[in-house]
Amino acid sequence: MKAPLFHPGQEVICTNDDFTMLLVQNPNIQTPKRGPIYTVRDVYDTHNGFGITLHQINNAAVAPGFPEANFHESRFSLVPPLEEVDISMAIEESVFV
Repeated sequence: MKAPLFHPGQEVICTNDDFTMLLVQNPNIQTPKRGPIYTVRDVYDTHNGFGITLHQINNAAVAPGFPEANFHESRFSLVPPLEEVDISMAIEESVFV
C-alpha cells in the first residue's frame, strides 16, 4: 500500500476544487477553494486512497452520525518552502550592481 502524500501540519493548496458530486450529496459541506493555503488536520485511509481534513474547514457537524467529510489527497499539492535569503547579501549585491 502506498503511503499518504501528506501528514498533519503540512501546508497544502487545492488544485482541483470541483466538488460538484460531493455538494449534490450534501450541499452544507464546506469545500476547499483554489488559492488559499490550508493546513492538513488529519489523514484518513479510505477505500479510494487517502483523504485529508483541513484545519481551516470543519465539517464535523454537517452529517451527524457519519464521519467528517474528507477530501482526496490528489486534489492538493504541497506548498513549497520559502527560500531563505540573507538580507545582508542581497543588499551587498544591489549596492555593487
